[in-house]
Amino acid sequence: MLRYDAVWLMEQYPWEVPARPGLPYKQIAGLEEYEVIRCGEPFRLHDVLGLTPRLDYDETVARLVSYEDGILHIGRAAFSDGVKSNYAMDGPGELRQILRKEYGGKLPPLADPRLSNGIGTAVVVFAEDRPYLPRRAPRQSVFPAGYHCTASGETVWTDARDFDGIFTANICRELKEEVGLARADLDWIRPVSFCREFLRAGKPQFFFAAGTSLGEAALRDRRVAAIERQIAHGRQEILDELLPEVTPETLKLCTLECIANLELACAR
Repeated sequence: MLRYDAVWLMEQYPWEVPARPGLPYKQIAGLEEYEVIRCGEPFRLHDVLGLTPRLDYDETVARLVSYEDGILHIGRAAFSDGVKSNYAMDGPGELRQILRKEYGGKLPPLADPRLSNGIGTAVVVFAEDRPYLPRRAPRQSVFPAGYHCTASGETVWTDARDFDGIFTANICRELKEEVGLARADLDWIRPVSFCREFLRAGKPQFFFAAGTSLGEAALRDRRVAAIERQIAHGRQEILDELLPEVTPETLKLCTLECIANLELACAR
């Protein structure tokens, strides 16, 4: 269970400096060149909750072992490790209060074995200088029903060894799956910030921004085709519905991750 309340989350981690005022994310790095070093041993979660998530497929994801001065040390973890740790924060007896008793108002260190810290990626694509923000399907396990980043997801572990091959390629894969945009449809794409998320107790997150020259009709054709593919595989990640414009009122309908991605992308 996760509590999607930005004010409350800020209160849980008062000893951390947020990436922006009122934004429940801590920035690790900004626009940098990243070196990636792969660690050989797979992660072994210290499972204190004993959860047994039901997943159609338990893929191997990249987790953050450590970060310093542009160097990412990453290792392998099961997606289910995250469901049993970073995603299990706020129900009765779940992790947030257990961790707060030990660390107070700070995020737990990355070395804490009770958290898998899988690395997320998210992107806002700008089409004709407007952010392309679809609504999440209501049954999604995280950020359900809100207007969201153009695409997002966990970084899948691959044989690639560089940042572009691992992280940029991952968010481009998510774009293709969620809204039907191929990398060739983008005029540009770049990371804008690397953060730790208060919602999931410091889970690492790369935020990207991208641009496309595709018009509304082409975007919708690709989006509808992607939704049809999702439904054919027994799932649906987004609805065929977009945030019409970004205003203080419509931002209230957006997910925390979407708001963070917008702020960090527009700040660049």
